[in-house]
Amino acid sequence: MKFKELLKITGPIYENSGEQTMGGGLFIGDPSAPKLPSTLTDKGTFNLKLPRSLDAINALLYQMGQKDYVDPDAILNVVKQKLNHFGFDFEMKNALPDGETRIKLYQYGSPYIGVYGMTPYQNVDEVGFSQDGITEKLGHGLDLVVNIVKQPNYLRKVKMVIIPDNVESSDCGCVH
Repeated sequence: MKFKELLKITGPIYENSGEQTMGGGLFIGDPSAPKLPSTLTDKGTFNLKLPRSLDAINALLYQMGQKDYVDPDAILNVVKQKLNHFGFDFEMKNALPDGETRIKLYQYGSPYIGVYGMTPYQNVDEVGFSQDGITEKLGHGLDLVVNIVKQPNYLRKVKMVIIPDNVESSDCGCVH
C-alpha cells in the first residue's frame, strides 16, 4: 500500500495533534479542537491562583495514566513536553523505579538554576536564582507524583498527579 492510499483511508495526519481523550488534551494543530475538551483555556491554565487550573492539568495527566506503557521513562518525556505548555519544568530522572517518585516542579524557570526573573528589591547575590516560581505565588511548591505499577501483562501503568509539596502522600484529599 502506498502512503497516498493510506492517507485516503486514515485521513490527514496533523503535526502535533492532540489526544482524543475525555479529560482533555492540548489539541495544538488539531482542526477539531474547538469541538473537544482541552486543558488549555482562555482563562490561562498557567495561572496557578485560579481555582481549577491544577485540576485541568491533573485531568490531562489522569488521562495519560489510563494507558499501559512499555517504557515509563519515555512517557515522562512526553509529560515534560506537555507541562512545558503551562510553563512547568522538572529535572528528568534516569530509570524511574516502580512505585512512587516525587519530582519538584518549577514554573518559568529551570530545575538546574531556578527562576530567571527577580524583583527589583531582591539582591541576586543574597537570594540567587533558587526560587521555583511557584512558592512565591501559592505559598508552597508543587510536586509531580509519578506512581509506576507493573501490570499482569508486564506493561506498566504510570499514574501522575500534581500536588502541593507540603503534603505527605499523593492522596492529599484537597482540591488541587
